Amino acid sequence: MKRLFLALILVLPGFSPAVNAAVIYSGLQNIAIPTTFDGVYVNIDNAATSSSTITGWDINPFFGGAGIANSSVFQPARTGTGNSDPIVRLNGGDIVGSALNFSSGFGGSGDPVSHLGSGPGQFAPRQEGYLGFRFYTDSSTGPYYGWMRVILTANSSGGLIEDWSYDDSGSAITIPITAAPEPSRALFLMLGCLAAGFRRRR
Repeated sequence: MKRLFLALILVLPGFSPAVNAAVIYSGLQNIAIPTTFDGVYVNIDNAATSSSTITGWDINPFFGGAGIANSSVFQPARTGTGNSDPIVRLNGGDIVGSALNFSSGFGGSGDPVSHLGSGPGQFAPRQEGYLGFRFYTDSSTGPYYGWMRVILTANSSGGLIEDWSYDDSGSAITIPITAAPEPSRALFLMLGCLAAGFRRRR
C-alpha cells in the first residue's frame, strides 16, 4: 500500500522533487506599505525588506502605495516607455512579457496618484491588483518577467505587497486567475485528499 501511495505522489502533475521549476514563487509575504515617504524597500531575490535603502533593492512603494519607486534593474509595466509613465494594473490571466511597456533606469510613478483610480489599467485603492515587471537578479541574470500581487492605497493604512512570482527561464509568465497557494500548503492539501481516498477504499 505504501509503495502505491508513493508511486501516485511521484507521478502527480507538477510534483518533481529532482527538477528545479522555472517559475519562482515568493510564498505569501504580506509586506506592509507604510504611509511614510521612506515606505518599504524590497529585494525580490531574497525577500529582504527595510525602511531604508538596502543592497539589491528592486521596488520601493511609499505613502501606502500612492508612490512607487523602482531601481534600474526592476522595471514595472507602464502605459509608455518613460520612467515616470503611469504604472499599469494587470489582471489574472494577463501575460507579462516583452509585449508590455517597460522603461529603463531608476524610475517612479510620476504623479503620485496616476496609477490609482477607477479607470482601465488603474489600481482601485484598497483592492487587490497585479503589477507586472521585468527585472535582473542580484547576480545580473535576466531579464526575467514576473508579477506582484498588491493592495495600494492613497496614503492610508492597508497597503500590502502580498506575493510575487517570476519565470527564471526568461519566458513570459501568465498571472494566475486566483492567488497562488504556497507550495507546502498545496502539497499538504494534495496528500490529505489522497489519504482520504485510500481510507475510503479500505
